[in-house]
Amino acid sequence: MMLMKNIKRFFLNNWPLILIIFFSGLITWPLFISGYFSHHDNLQVMRIFEMRRCFIDFQIPCRWVPDMGYGNGYPLFNFYGPLAYYIGALASFVLGYIGAAKLLFFLPLVFGGVGMYLLGKEIFGKLPGLVSGVLYLFAPYRALDSYVRGAIGESFALAIIPFVFYFILRMIRLRDRKNFVLATISTFLLFVSHNIMTLIFAPLIVLWVILWLYTEKWKGLKLSFISLAVAFGMSAFFVLPAFFEKGLVQTDALTRAELDFRAQFVKVSQLFVDRSWNYAGSQPQSTNTISYQIGWPHWWLVALSLFAIAFQKKRKNLLPVTFFLLMFAVGIFMTHNKSATIWETVKILAYIQFPWRFLSIVIFSSSLLGAYFVSLFKDKWLTIIWVGIVTLAILFSWQYFRPEHFYYNLTDKELLSGQNFIDQQKGALLDYLPKTALEPRELPPKIDNFENKSDSWELKINIDKETVIEVPVFDFPEWKVFVNGKVFPHSNKNITGRISFTLPPGEHVVIGKFTNTPIRTLGNTLTLVSLITLVYIYAKSRKIFV
Repeated sequence: MMLMKNIKRFFLNNWPLILIIFFSGLITWPLFISGYFSHHDNLQVMRIFEMRRCFIDFQIPCRWVPDMGYGNGYPLFNFYGPLAYYIGALASFVLGYIGAAKLLFFLPLVFGGVGMYLLGKEIFGKLPGLVSGVLYLFAPYRALDSYVRGAIGESFALAIIPFVFYFILRMIRLRDRKNFVLATISTFLLFVSHNIMTLIFAPLIVLWVILWLYTEKWKGLKLSFISLAVAFGMSAFFVLPAFFEKGLVQTDALTRAELDFRAQFVKVSQLFVDRSWNYAGSQPQSTNTISYQIGWPHWWLVALSLFAIAFQKKRKNLLPVTFFLLMFAVGIFMTHNKSATIWETVKILAYIQFPWRFLSIVIFSSSLLGAYFVSLFKDKWLTIIWVGIVTLAILFSWQYFRPEHFYYNLTDKELLSGQNFIDQQKGALLDYLPKTALEPRELPPKIDNFENKSDSWELKINIDKETVIEVPVFDFPEWKVFVNGKVFPHSNKNITGRISFTLPPGEHVVIGKFTNTPIRTLGNTLTLVSLITLVYIYAKSRKIFV
């Protein structure tokens, strides 16, 4: 009897959250079909495969991957947000590689709505929170990320961001240990999930902290500073090398041709009116392009919220609502060519590549403004409004959440062998190619008695005269070569940029080891120290929770 009462109480208290999880089935169903599906970034399984090799070789944190770079290896996870692939590599031991990739699509689709519900509920109440969660769940941009672009890292970031805002708000309001730890961890997870989303949202997170510190009369200032500092410190193993070592790779490929922001500004009609849905690449000036729509009824609710706040006598939640309106306006502005001066002036924005990526803050803010609009109603009208908005959000957008093609019988073995594997080895080839390397046109030649691991290689060789040896591994700081147990000089001054060295006659065991630069060592150390600091603060410190 008591159990039944507890179950009933749980459902009564959490039915909006349960409803959001139920609705998520409408956007995740393609992930439960056997096989795999089409999307632009077809390297998700390959990245999981490479991360798993790092696990097997105990290369933690993973930086160098041996099979990509067209078989020459390159420092993928020194620069590319690794969070999702740590999860995927672990899951692959149970689910296989394709199963793990589908899990990485599934998690952010579901948890994005959950996080937005919690944030909307905290600010505006339970039913408005339900509306914000559903709006975010069915935002067309999230369908674009998952089923068209296949942008797992960005999808993870978009799912984590509502939790960051939610736990920071709770931490400042309550100033307790649990929310301090959760705010710190969620911020850390964002920092290691996706570089570009971190770049876009980091200033907004700082402003969010300032807004609520001001609201709470600056109580929790020290707590907030420590949380952000520890979160950054925990992510230092990735953030520091990703920033300070970017000059070691050929980053020009990330900002030229179709990746140049100047070619990617969108029209106002594409944001607000055009509801066409294509699976082509991003070509804003063409009819054959991906969709850039904000979503109906998302932008309608922004307009209604602006109208409502102008005529409300009791302007409750004025500061956060104003903040969300400004977020929405800035997001729209940054997608349009009228913002070109800002893009030209702030050089780091070039790495965002696509101005329409600012739709991330547009869907975030419009979902919360929808919650604000619902919070203005009571009783019967409240029910009518929230049911109506939820229904419209689902009807207008659920059909976008499906891939263009299904590959029903595709298996791990097929995807990771033969020509399929070779195609993935040369995928995104120029993204993180070392500065000293030349773009390869074919796989490197095979060498007898050569064993290649994720962060090391070994060559056993017997030669009768002095010989120049070139191993099929791109050089990059800090690869070290050992011949018969002793450090041996090597070079990359060949036409390919691969590791080469000159051996004297005789029998040799040559070993290559990928080691840390000072900045990587500093990052690893800061991560370890920050993790210990977080545990210590939670377990021992009481002074900052006042």
